[in-house]
Amino acid sequence: MVPRFWKRSAIVLAVALIGLIVWDGADRQPADATKPLARGPQSLPGKQLPETLSIASFNIHSGKGRDGKTDLKRTMRLIADSDFVGLYEVRDPWVGVFQNQAEELTQTDYRFWLFAPTEKQWWHEHFGNGIVHSYGLPDVVRIPLDNTRGKAYRNALLWTVELQGGRVRVLSTHIDRTADREHQLKTVIGLFHSLQPPCVLMGDLNTVAADPQLDALFDTEGVSCPLHDKIVDLPPTNIDWIFTRGLRTISVERTENDASDHPIIKAELALP
Repeated sequence: MVPRFWKRSAIVLAVALIGLIVWDGADRQPADATKPLARGPQSLPGKQLPETLSIASFNIHSGKGRDGKTDLKRTMRLIADSDFVGLYEVRDPWVGVFQNQAEELTQTDYRFWLFAPTEKQWWHEHFGNGIVHSYGLPDVVRIPLDNTRGKAYRNALLWTVELQGGRVRVLSTHIDRTADREHQLKTVIGLFHSLQPPCVLMGDLNTVAADPQLDALFDTEGVSCPLHDKIVDLPPTNIDWIFTRGLRTISVERTENDASDHPIIKAELALP
């Protein structure tokens, strides 16, 4: 018979081992920025390029609506009429078992997708930003943003959109909402200014129009903010934005919805 002491020791050891495994899996770490990005087909040969840029920016809240229900079909309906969509708070439930949510959003309309994780947890890269697009993306650069908190990793995606009249560079991002917000915002605004027009900066910037950095951006010569310029009743609490340089705004809309805790921002833009 095994002495009671050894039985208890074995139980304690097993519990400690399980706790260690859970602690290791639950720990959030930055995604490996050197790994190739998960993506669908890059282009569709023979498809005619669009004349205008139909673009959307949407923090999908991992498909979870204000009602607490997760339903990506609601998200899919909201982005269906936009050719190029920047997505934030995108999940990959479990690598090799389920699709990441950017891929899942393209299953019924045969569009292209890209998933750019910002962090890993439970031994796989599970959370980040994404892109859904109708015409293909020739190149996408993932730019990790500096993090000081250690538990909220962020990145920016720099991608190119091909129109009939030329190329547009798009910078899409999701900024930290607390300690790292100021310097991450400074970084992406600096990147936006460094791009050759025509270009777009869009995303969940986690800051309002009264932010000194946004206030300065509004007043920068050559920079347009379709939301700020066109929507009279824009809520002062708005934190989702689109900025442009070298583009003309045809239309813009901000739509509250039941698919997320964020509005979806859409704009149709044209080369001058």
